[in-house]
Amino acid sequence: MSSLIGQPLDSLDSPQLLLDLDVIDANLRRMFDAGKARGVNVRTHFKSLKCGGLARYIQAHGGTTFLAAKLNEAEVLADAGITDILIANQVVGPQKMQRLAALAKRVQLRVCVDQAENVDQLSQAMQAAGATLGVLIEIDIGMARCGVLPGDAAVPLAQRIQKSPGLRFDGLQGYDGHLQLIPDVNERKAKCHEGMEQLTGTRRLIEKAGIAVTVVTGAGTGTWEFVAGYPGVTEIQPGSFVLMDCVYHLVRPEFNCSLSILTTVISTQPKWYTLDAGSKAISKDFGMPVVKGKPAETITRLSEEHTKVECESVPVKAGDRREVIPAHCCATMNLHRQCIAIRKGKVEAVWPIEASGRYD
Repeated sequence: MSSLIGQPLDSLDSPQLLLDLDVIDANLRRMFDAGKARGVNVRTHFKSLKCGGLARYIQAHGGTTFLAAKLNEAEVLADAGITDILIANQVVGPQKMQRLAALAKRVQLRVCVDQAENVDQLSQAMQAAGATLGVLIEIDIGMARCGVLPGDAAVPLAQRIQKSPGLRFDGLQGYDGHLQLIPDVNERKAKCHEGMEQLTGTRRLIEKAGIAVTVVTGAGTGTWEFVAGYPGVTEIQPGSFVLMDCVYHLVRPEFNCSLSILTTVISTQPKWYTLDAGSKAISKDFGMPVVKGKPAETITRLSEEHTKVECESVPVKAGDRREVIPAHCCATMNLHRQCIAIRKGKVEAVWPIEASGRYD
C-alpha cells in the first residue's frame, strides 16, 4: 500500500477507515500536557486503537506506556516496540500462560488479578519460564464486572502476591467504565470521586499492612480529569481520546474526532441518499453515526452494506463522497484491517490494524 503515500483523499477507494493526524496530534498534546501538569502518568488504552503503527506514532509523541484489554493486544504492542504494558484484565487458563510468560521476558509487563487461584497459576508459569510479572489487584469500584470489593478483602490477596515467586505486587486498578458517558458533568465527577475514594482507601489498608503500593491506576476518557491529580492515584488510562466518536464527543468536546469512514454515495432519492458502507464497516452498538460536517443530513439506518442518510433536499449525486463519524470508535477500529493516516487531505501512512478481529 506504499503506492498510496502522498495521494489525495479523493483518490482512495471506499469504504476506508481514515485517521486525521493533525487532530490526533492536538488530542495527544492536550492529554499528555494535562497529565504532566497534574503529576500523573497517562497510560494510553490500546483497546481503542488496536494498531501497532498508531502506537508507535503515539510513542514518538510522548506516550510511552500503554494498556491492553487482552493478551493479543499486549503482544501487538510489544511487536511495535512498546516496552511498558499493563493488561487491564485477568489472564486465566493454561493456554495463555506460556504466551504471557514469554511476553514478560520481552517487556515490563503487568496484569490484573482478583482471584487467589489465578495468582497461583501466574506464579507457577513465571517460575517455569524464569520470568517476573508485575501484578495489580483489580478493585470493583461500581462497575460490577471484575474485581475485589473495596476494603479489607484486597489485603490477603496482596500478601499472597507478595509471597508468590515470579510475581511482584505493584498496586491497584479501579476502572469506572459505567460512569464514562454520564451526561451531567457534576454527577459524573461526584460518582467518579466516590469510586476513587474506595480505590485509594483500599490502598491505605494495604499500606497499613506493611505492603508498598507503587501504582494506583484508573479512569477513562470520560473521567480522566476527575482522577488526574486525585490524591493517591498515580496514573490514568484513557484511550478513546486519541480517536473519539460522536457519542464521546458529547461529554468530552475538548477532544475532536480524528477517526472517520470515507464513503461513496451510491444512490439518491428525493429525501434521502445511500452510502456504500454499513454496519460491517461502522459500528452501531452505541447508536447512529453522523455525517462529518453535515448537520442537516441525518443517518437513520445502517444495514450490513448500506447507510441511509435523510435530508430535506438531497445535495449529492452518485459518486460523491461523505465522511462518517461512528458512535463507537473502539468497535469500529475492530471492524477494519487497515487504516489510512492522512494529513491536510493527503495520505501520510497506511497501517495494518493487527489486533482487529482478535479476542484472545
